[in-house]
Amino acid sequence: MDDRVFTATFDGNKNNHIITGLVNALRKIHALDPIPPIESTTVQKISLPDVLERGMVGDLRGEGALINIAVEVQKGRQEAYAVRGTLTSSNVMRVQFKPGSNFAEAPDVIGVNILGFTLPELKGRKMFCSRIVRAEFDSKITFLADKYSDYYVELPKLDVCSKDELPAEYHGLWDICCIFRAKIRDHKEVIRMQAITNPVALELSEEVRETVVPSSFLAGALSRIEELKELQEYVDYKLKKAEESARESARESARESARESAENMLTVAIRSNASPELIEAMRENAGITEERLAELRKKA
Repeated sequence: MDDRVFTATFDGNKNNHIITGLVNALRKIHALDPIPPIESTTVQKISLPDVLERGMVGDLRGEGALINIAVEVQKGRQEAYAVRGTLTSSNVMRVQFKPGSNFAEAPDVIGVNILGFTLPELKGRKMFCSRIVRAEFDSKITFLADKYSDYYVELPKLDVCSKDELPAEYHGLWDICCIFRAKIRDHKEVIRMQAITNPVALELSEEVRETVVPSSFLAGALSRIEELKELQEYVDYKLKKAEESARESARESARESARESAENMLTVAIRSNASPELIEAMRENAGITEERLAELRKKA
């Protein structure tokens, strides 16, 4: 249901200001200037072709004045996710930017990865938000850091500190992360318990809760579940048929090999003038017909 809720909340160019607010909350913790407003968004559609082909870039792509944003929300643990996050933001660098254009006009790109798990690459880092930029290896001097950066928000790390323990510049992001992390029915209680005041977080909570109210949304989700069940049944059927075919092919190959070996032994026996009784016994044991025996005699 998570992707469905995300899609319904931001699809149709809705709530672009919330995406802008999310990115600005990330940038605030490093004292970076706010971004221009996100003017349009494209959200990953949840349909069978997209599930199979993953044609979109991240869960959401936002565009503003000379800036592109990629947002990926991933709840379940995924191996080598850091590679995926890097590829996602790299793909957004070239969206709507044609080769041969003036490279000075290439948009700035910010990748936002909100994760329900921790990354092995950041296991030594206690803080729940990490900004990744390029740097020259030996000098550690950053390289195009003001133009390209990726943020990895590891939600489980919220457990190891409290809001009060964090510097004030983290509080806005903390509020938004609490909304992303909590179950929708618990949003009101989370807002009260965490003393959430960030207006972007409060509006996100309201928009998400309104999203799941219409019965058409739930019906659509249930319909999608049935479609995926049918797809899974079809895939299981195809896999079973392929396994049966492979087993039958292996059995036939073994039988053919056994027949060939028996015929070779029988041919050697005929050439060696073995007794008729031995040749007959070998024929019967190998299941070779008298007609085939006659052919082997000719061959011998």
